[in-house]
Amino acid sequence: MTNSGEMGAPVDPWIMETGSVCLWTGLLLVSIALTIKNRRIPLLGLLLIAATSSFWQEFFADWGAYLAWNPAFARLPLWGDMAYTTPVKPLFIPFSWGWWFAVSIPLLTTLVLWLKRKFPARSVYLLAMLIACPLFLVYQIYVEANSVANGWWTYDSIVGPTLESENGRLPLIFPILIGIWAGWFIGILADRDEDGFMAHERRMGVPAKPAGRAREWARVWSAVIAFQITFLIINLVPAMIGRAVFGGPSLLVP
Repeated sequence: MTNSGEMGAPVDPWIMETGSVCLWTGLLLVSIALTIKNRRIPLLGLLLIAATSSFWQEFFADWGAYLAWNPAFARLPLWGDMAYTTPVKPLFIPFSWGWWFAVSIPLLTTLVLWLKRKFPARSVYLLAMLIACPLFLVYQIYVEANSVANGWWTYDSIVGPTLESENGRLPLIFPILIGIWAGWFIGILADRDEDGFMAHERRMGVPAKPAGRAREWARVWSAVIAFQITFLIINLVPAMIGRAVFGGPSLLVP
């Protein structure tokens, strides 16, 4: 059993701490500039807001995955110990969620839309699953392996199938789940009508709003709701139920 003292100092913690804040700030400025220029919030901006607002799910999903963050990271000031969450809650998590999803999701959505133009008979949801799911899976495994090796986080226990590597045993179920989520969510974003409104926007009545601030605020809220609900269904709830049903006690993640 690994305890927090054995994790040691994280390698290059500035990448996560300073780097995440700088990237997030840069993307925010770009989003503001594009919004002013086009009088419409870009997908980049929508995802930056939606993902940042969803960061709270990280710590509940971490509890389900037995993931423990290195205690050397600076922590969120107003959120300490709480039942069913991992104990250490790094300050950079809202920023890292924001910049990562604001970069990756719009890029993959653009790729899926391009493929849809090349293969119009194919469903955008099928294309999204074929493209986004494996790419997210591979990237998540890469990130998990390097992050564990850098001492950024560790797993007290492994739930489900594992990948044996020189960096330790890594769970496969959580990268698979986020890959499935990415395929589904990108399919929603790429499912657009002739006016460019996305599937979740149509379901939430955004097109009925008059063009301008009212519609843009509706687009923001619809993006936040769509992100929060889909991520919760695919990534958070299964992790927590899985641990509650099949898991056991943990020293690092009580």
